[in-house]
Amino acid sequence: MWSGRKPGKPKSHEATAARSRRSVVAGVLSTAILPASVAALAQPRPKDHAYEVLEVGPGKRFASLTLAGCFMNSIGRWNNTFRGADETSRIGFRVIISPGPPGYYVNDSGSHSRRWKSLVGWPPYDGNLLGPVIIEGEPGKPPPLLCTDGSGDGVLYYQTGLFSTGDFDATFRRLRFQGFRRQDGNGNYAAIRLGQSFFNRPLNNRIVIEDCEISACDDGILGGNPGNKILLRRCHFHHNGNATGRCHNIYVGAADELVVDDLLSTDCTIGHLLKSRAAATNIRNSRLLGAAGTESACLDLPDAGVLAMDGVVCEKSRDSDASWIIHYSGESEDFHDPSAVTIRNVTLVAPAALRLHPSWPLAGFVNQSGAGPAASGKGAHFIPVQAEAVQVFGLSARNSGLPCHVLDRRPDIDRRSPLEWQV
Repeated sequence: MWSGRKPGKPKSHEATAARSRRSVVAGVLSTAILPASVAALAQPRPKDHAYEVLEVGPGKRFASLTLAGCFMNSIGRWNNTFRGADETSRIGFRVIISPGPPGYYVNDSGSHSRRWKSLVGWPPYDGNLLGPVIIEGEPGKPPPLLCTDGSGDGVLYYQTGLFSTGDFDATFRRLRFQGFRRQDGNGNYAAIRLGQSFFNRPLNNRIVIEDCEISACDDGILGGNPGNKILLRRCHFHHNGNATGRCHNIYVGAADELVVDDLLSTDCTIGHLLKSRAAATNIRNSRLLGAAGTESACLDLPDAGVLAMDGVVCEKSRDSDASWIIHYSGESEDFHDPSAVTIRNVTLVAPAALRLHPSWPLAGFVNQSGAGPAASGKGAHFIPVQAEAVQVFGLSARNSGLPCHVLDRRPDIDRRSPLEWQV
């Protein structure tokens, strides 16, 4: 149930501290100060843009997201970017989406959607965002549900996602996404696609996703390129992925940095609960829980990189499709330089055996960085792990992959959503 907190009212220190402790299992307390990279992203600031406010919803200026998108994409607004406008002269938009009655935003995903009997808008709008943008649910109201009716390949014209970001800052907050997937099981749709450059120049942007729920999509979020700095904060990703295994709850590409704070990622189909190819990945006070899913790894960093974990719980499903909980440097593509691993206050929970693969040995942290370039990418070399305050259940000191304390009973895990409006 939505909490009904009024916009602008500050949360108490007690409430904030309580939520940050949700990922903590009995006996493991997170005491570290937020890493500098987290602090830098914690309060994202726009780059001196004048954000034009667009109100969307019943009785508002724009009845639908599509119509607001057409307005943003119209001549003289975002189209100024195609005339070579620089970063500071682009028009920014703050899109405030009000909740509607059930089904109000179904298939509201662009000019080519089946929602419209004929093409709307010129130039048409297909989810591509071409300038700095803030897209948020109306403060003080229940978050709007942005969804499809279950036939995604007829809804998403470019077969990508409801929103596709570009080389500019983008913030998404207080939103629910659901159902952006192909029904034939072979799609790669996402609620949000990250980080493309329209101008053949390096990216230098910040993407923030906070207080959002994303479920029942091929991918929750997908993408990322050098120059992206991505922050996920107080989000709940669940029941994404599909039978191809190419889709995940969260898949971040080769971004500069991914910062995750107070995340719950659970119940993914075959894909990973969190996969990151970012040069640096920082995860704090978060839970990666297989639950009843068929996830592969709880966390996968195939290209190595700088990994920092503090106050994280990883729980593997008995129906998992892989034997490891955390997999580091497991592909023969790229290998980030520098790379380093620091793990504190982490709990790993494994099932007694994998139902689909009962003969496979379970493993906690698998570090393949020393396996050589053929296995771990060009320039690969062994990366030692600095770990402290690690506890495990269902694993031994030998197969945990980390110095650890072995628990004799299954720990209690907080499975509540970090979203206030679901409390």
